[in-house]
Amino acid sequence: MEKLLESCYFFRVMPEPRVALLVRLPASLKARLTEIAKQERRSLSRQVELLLERCLEHETSSKPSVALGRKGSGHRPR
Repeated sequence: MEKLLESCYFFRVMPEPRVALLVRLPASLKARLTEIAKQERRSLSRQVELLLERCLEHETSSKPSVALGRKGSGHRPR
């Protein structure tokens, strides 16, 4: 039965809800990100999301204590 459901076009995992995030960054960084997004034919928002996902995947696979902000990671609250 499960294989039958998987093959049906209507059986899809619902995507995670999307939320807005306001980020302040230097104009020069925004310009760089915009140029990369244009070259990759993505929206700026999607490009930033993709880069953040890649960065977090890399960090969690190489240094989990730093990526998760655990004690001793060098992360200091403000």
